[in-house]
Amino acid sequence: MEWNLYPDIAAASSLQMALQGEFDRTGHSLEVLRSQSPGWRDVGAVVSVKDRSVDVVMGSQERVFTVQFWAHEVYVAHGGTSQLAAVAESIRLWLSGTQLERLNAACPFVEFDPWSEAYERGEGIEFRWQDYLTNPHQERQLTALHSFIAAAIHQPRLRALYPFTSMGTLGFRPTVHYTYSEGPRVRPIGDDRYLVLGPEQQEVGIADAAGSVELALTVLDAIAEQ
Repeated sequence: MEWNLYPDIAAASSLQMALQGEFDRTGHSLEVLRSQSPGWRDVGAVVSVKDRSVDVVMGSQERVFTVQFWAHEVYVAHGGTSQLAAVAESIRLWLSGTQLERLNAACPFVEFDPWSEAYERGEGIEFRWQDYLTNPHQERQLTALHSFIAAAIHQPRLRALYPFTSMGTLGFRPTVHYTYSEGPRVRPIGDDRYLVLGPEQQEVGIADAAGSVELALTVLDAIAEQ
């Protein structure tokens, strides 16, 4: 860490203490905690109120505070600035319940993507389905999954689940939150054919897009009967 870039933080002994000083100076009753990562104890900080939180870490080669914004443990926005006062203001606004668009208007260094806005509106699942289906800049793994997704989107039971990809495989979970998924997994094997797996990675069968959707539904049926 180049501490000469951060004379204000060095004077306060840590980012936690410096940020706490900003809140105390402006009369805001927020409690700043040190980062749980051992290597970041002096250069990282976390502030939380109910279901919202913000973590901050200092850059090592240039003066920049990298900030991440969370809601219900879902990462929704980020930003970087050299001004500690700006960091404190963005945290105050976010933890007071400010929406993303207004947060960006007040603190332009904060950035977020369309999915985050959809999640904020309670439309994260539907946004992800539409993005997987229509995004013209799809990753290679999504291109291979396209036929299955185009068929699955018409099945209400699948469309009610949050689709995600991992290692080239499409999975489903009941919410956008990062919880263990007990849903089906679908892996493209070429020529618009797919291997459908159960929640324990057991093979259920191989079929074309329409047939794979039916296999995925049998996995949901089996889970529902447990």
